[in-house]
Amino acid sequence: KVVTPELYDKEGYPVDGGLMDTRMGVIDPGLKCKTCGGRLKECTGHFGYLPLARPVINVKFVNVILDLLKSTCSECGRPLLDDRKIKFYINQLKKIEEETGVVDRDKISEIISKMKNVKKCPHCGAKQHKIALEKPTTFLEDDKKLSPIEVRARLEMIRDEDLPLFGINPEFARPEWMVITILPIPPVTMRPSITLETGERSEDDLTHKLGDIVRINQRLFENINAGAPEIIIEDLWELLQYHVTTYFDNAIAQLPPARHRSGQPLRTLTERIKSKRGRIRHNLVGKRTNFSARTVISPDPMLELDEVGVPFVMATKLTVPERVTEWNKEYLKEFVKRGPKEYPGANYVIRPDGKKKKITDESKEQLLEEIEPGYVVERHLMDGDIALFNRQPSLHRMSMMAHKVRVLPYKTLRLNPAVCHPYNADFDGDEMNLHIPQTEEARAEAEHLMRVNTQIISPRYGLSVMGCIQDAISGNYLLTKELEFSREEALQLLYEAGAEDLSRLPHKKRVSGKEVFSVVLPKDFDYVGKSKSGKVVIKNGVLLEGVMDKASLGVESGLMLRSLHVKYGKEETFKIIGRIFRLGIYVLLHYGMTNLLSDTDLPEEAIEKINKILNDAELEVKELIRKYHSGEL
Repeated sequence: KVVTPELYDKEGYPVDGGLMDTRMGVIDPGLKCKTCGGRLKECTGHFGYLPLARPVINVKFVNVILDLLKSTCSECGRPLLDDRKIKFYINQLKKIEEETGVVDRDKISEIISKMKNVKKCPHCGAKQHKIALEKPTTFLEDDKKLSPIEVRARLEMIRDEDLPLFGINPEFARPEWMVITILPIPPVTMRPSITLETGERSEDDLTHKLGDIVRINQRLFENINAGAPEIIIEDLWELLQYHVTTYFDNAIAQLPPARHRSGQPLRTLTERIKSKRGRIRHNLVGKRTNFSARTVISPDPMLELDEVGVPFVMATKLTVPERVTEWNKEYLKEFVKRGPKEYPGANYVIRPDGKKKKITDESKEQLLEEIEPGYVVERHLMDGDIALFNRQPSLHRMSMMAHKVRVLPYKTLRLNPAVCHPYNADFDGDEMNLHIPQTEEARAEAEHLMRVNTQIISPRYGLSVMGCIQDAISGNYLLTKELEFSREEALQLLYEAGAEDLSRLPHKKRVSGKEVFSVVLPKDFDYVGKSKSGKVVIKNGVLLEGVMDKASLGVESGLMLRSLHVKYGKEETFKIIGRIFRLGIYVLLHYGMTNLLSDTDLPEEAIEKINKILNDAELEVKELIRKYHSGEL
């Protein structure tokens, strides 16, 4: 029971019966909770209570109270409907609840609106008075004020069997509980005090507010016991009502908000739950995470499609926990030896009892001796580790995929341009997130369910979501359309693109672009398709006719990529797409592509076509207007 608004005594210890009483939990590292004996973090806290000198109305329930007062008799407390109807409606509501599993609020509102305007009670014949709510918490009956005591007395009269009519389940709740006689005091853990740099304590807003409530409550008790005049008691009662109301909700339109001395409004219970900064959206649904990183992305076509380039500085901050076994003990000790400064090292060691030890020059020696199977070493990120890569907004499952880490210099996350499309990423300042899975299970799931190569085919229409874009398409188009090279140049190109078997290039002085392109395809690949300008034929991995353009290599349109995926599976297709992409880029890098300003001009015939369409449309409209005037329309 809370009896005093005092918080701490002269020595700075919590006062017994005060708002920071250690029976309600502890927030100081040294102290033990007097209720459960737990220390900080072990004890979740316990509620206290404050008996109020006079009851006050719970502002969050005024609408329900108003409905109940309006639809029940002021003399006998029965609903303002005859017994037959009451029975009928209750059964109807019960039936709906059994069928759907939820209480039908709309039906309840409908029933209540039937009762609100009844002038005479069908049970005891008493005349009903008009009840109004003067916001926020004052009830008026025929313009005479009803005190919370009277309101509570009326709610007490309502019988349990009539409650389902109002959507209240009598097994769990009684309407008079909406008028507060005992105020629960939340545990200290819910409103911890913080120590400022100056060393003075700063209390939580809730504690401030509860202090006001306890103080006014005390004054009200004293005045009632001293037999003070009614008007003083009324005033204090109003004040108590104000404090309790702003404790529940400090943003009520008709009330001035309670403020700090600095004039800034207090954040009380409702504000803690509501809105973007509240408990639900900010703390429960929106989770900030550890072991994650975010920075600007930039392109790197030299990476494999399922790799992500991670800046060195991130690789030393992000860690992967590896459990020590007999087999990897020596291997992991090497990481601990190098510590957090050298790469690849380790930042922490976790003992089997869950204690986390930072590796420093002082603690290193001891930790090396200690390490046994069962310990966990948090080592730096290394090439080949699994990471989740994500770009917001996450719109489909391919907005978050698992990549393999490649640790690289500089400060940006790098990804292969062929994988931009599923993320909808570009390099004009986009940032992306990297998450490092922290358990073996999470890594296995990421690797098998989320790896980029398992996501090549779009769930939307069965075509590849990854493929060539922009210069990679232009490059391959020019290559397969008109370019030819000396054998040396061709070998250089293929080598840069990462082709595996260079012996497939025909042994002759000059080779055509089609022959060069064929080397990056698999040997036994057959494909017949269309390009924008005609037919494409590939036989035994050789491009015989046609050119490579968006229709074969493009994102979400490349039919050839789908055929590759069907025949060779994800791992192989992956490498092929990577090679084709790099080949296209290198062709442009070595041979260039020129655009003239005149290339943007419309040819004569196009201009003629456009004018013809416009003229025809105009003639058609004129004809319609003529028909209208002559009455033929």
